[in-house]
This record gives sequence, structure tokens and C-alpha cells, in this order.
Amino acid sequence: MFRASLPYLRCPKPGQKKASCGGLLSLISSSKEGHRLSEADADIRFGTLTCQSCRGEFPILGGVAILVPDVRDYLLQHVKGISKAVAVDRIPKPYRREFIARCAELEEEHIEEDLESERVNSLYLMNHYLRVKGSPEKWWKGSPASESPEVTDLIERLWDQGPMEVVSSWIPRASTLVELGCGVGGLFRRLPPDTKFYLGVDSSFYSILLARHINLGTPFGGTLHHPKDLLFGNSSAQLKIEALENEVPGDFIVGEMEQGPLAAEAFDGSVSLNAIDMLESPRALPEAQFRAVRKGGFAIQSGPYIWHERISRMLRTEAPKTITDSSSLVEWLYKRRGFQIEKSRKHIPWLFFKHLRQIELYSVHAFFSKKV
Repeated sequence: MFRASLPYLRCPKPGQKKASCGGLLSLISSSKEGHRLSEADADIRFGTLTCQSCRGEFPILGGVAILVPDVRDYLLQHVKGISKAVAVDRIPKPYRREFIARCAELEEEHIEEDLESERVNSLYLMNHYLRVKGSPEKWWKGSPASESPEVTDLIERLWDQGPMEVVSSWIPRASTLVELGCGVGGLFRRLPPDTKFYLGVDSSFYSILLARHINLGTPFGGTLHHPKDLLFGNSSAQLKIEALENEVPGDFIVGEMEQGPLAAEAFDGSVSLNAIDMLESPRALPEAQFRAVRKGGFAIQSGPYIWHERISRMLRTEAPKTITDSSSLVEWLYKRRGFQIEKSRKHIPWLFFKHLRQIELYSVHAFFSKKV
């Protein structure tokens, strides 16, 4: 974690009379490593963030600040990602014994779905960073015998027309920006070069570790494989992971969207890509973005709206009867919270490459709104 991030962060523990404590955080570093910056802004590799109000403590592990309401539960639920980069003797003592026991329980999965798995992170890495146009190597192609001409044509026509390209074109220049659900940080390299500060927030430790390595040049220390040919396993070919040149000041931390560790009204804008339909309560996203941005600031949101039936039933009971589609419903959620929609696109093609025999095509809705 960079010291420059501290003014933007607050305690995420539940408050007595409000959703979160929101207390100021003090930093105690047990290990640091300078990284292209002055000593005052050195990358803190291991340490603790302590709330000045409730005295809650939040660890920094391998450069990743973990700012979640329940640290113990988070460490035990994200063992797979954390154990790849952090030695067990660096796990805080109150949780170390349980963490070691949980490590021993890990098993290889046939098809991995959790966000700490190598397979899932390699897929997001490929789809966020490794381009088709202008790329010297078409990593997504198989042997001539296995290549699909139809898939190749689809990728070459639509790959660079997705929601990330649309959203990045809407971001105002010279902004301070927070991205909720940043994943492996693909938006960072598409920011305007004069962006004042960017903070990426995601619940996956492994994704944040990769985002910091690729975009900020911080240590990773591992390897990553992707599903070149599933005959040889879920992850069968090693990806080349190289840090990208980018001078935009920023950082990536672990946090939750619904109970984010963010200072109120600290940012000019907030972005969230394809995340609202993964939340138990979709209304939590416009609420989180409203809290994070100043008056007159902006919120950008996109999503394919693959609702769980339970969530869709809840949304139908909330929304006016005149709303009959998901795009209108999500815009209504933002308007109800205090945003004014200024730009909107309802059908943006989003390709998600999973394997040379499998590619998913989504229709994504995105809009740009202002806090009024």
C-alpha cells in the first residue's frame, strides 16, 4: 500500500449509528519497500492500519491493504489467493493457526469459480490486458486444426468495442477516481494521462495483487497459467506477466463494495464495471458511489444484468410498474439515489474469452451520471 492512499481510506467496521465506523486510519509499517517514489510514499509491504475511533486493526500483506469489516473471516475465505503470495509467518498471530489449518484443506477443483483461483484470474488477465489489435502474438488462437474461423472473426471484429473502451472514453480529465470491483485493474491503463489519483477496490486478494504488479510494478513472485488447451488441464500454458508503463498515481486495495473503506466525498468520480448484478442488494452500488463522490461528481456504471431470480423478484417489487427492462431499472435506481443520467448506451458488445473453443458474448448497458 502506498502512503498516498491513506487520506482516501476510512475504517469499514460497522458503526453504532451508521453503516460503517468511518474513523481515520493510522499506519504502522513493519516492512516497506521503496518503489519509484520518495521515501514518504514508499510501498508498504507489511504492516497494520489501526482505526483511531474503534481501534479496529487491518493488515497489509504483500503490499495489499485488507480493509474489510471482518478480517478473520476474510483471511479464512481467501486462503487460496493469500497463500500464493504471503508466508504463513506473516499472517497476523490471532488468525495464523486457523489460516494454516484452512490451507491444509485446499483441494484442486475441476472447474474453479472462486475469484482467488489461478484459472479465473488468468481469464480476467487475458480479457483485460492482452489485446488482439496490434498484438504481435494472438494468444487466443490454437493450432490450425483447433482454430474456429467464426470465433476468430468475432474476436477481431468486436474485441475493442466493449464496455471498458466506452467507459474509459467518458472519464473526465484531471479527476480523482475510485473504481469499485476493479478486478485485475484493466481500466487503469486506459485512464486519461492527467488523472490526479486512482484507487481500485476489489474483494479478491489475488486480483488486487496482480493489479498492483501489472500497473504499479510491485512484486508478484508467482506464475500464472491460462487454459490454452483443456486436454492438458484447467490451466495449461504460462502467461507472460509484465508490468506496464503508466505514470498515473494510484493504488489497489481489498475492500467490499457495500461497506467500502472510503472517505466520504473524497473523489471526483466513481466507476463500476459489470458488478451490480453480482451484489445481494443492487441498490448498494449507487449508494456506495453516491457516498464516495463529491457533489457535482460523476458515477459511471455498466452491466449485462444477469440477475439471480431472487434478486430480480426483489427488484420487481421495488420498481414502478412502468419499468419493464433492466437498463431502465438500473438507471431508475441511480436517479432515485440522487444521480442525473447524462449519457447512456444500452447495447455494447462485450466478449469474454474463456478458451479457444469457448467465448461468451454479452450485451452490456452503460451510463454516465452526475451527483446532484
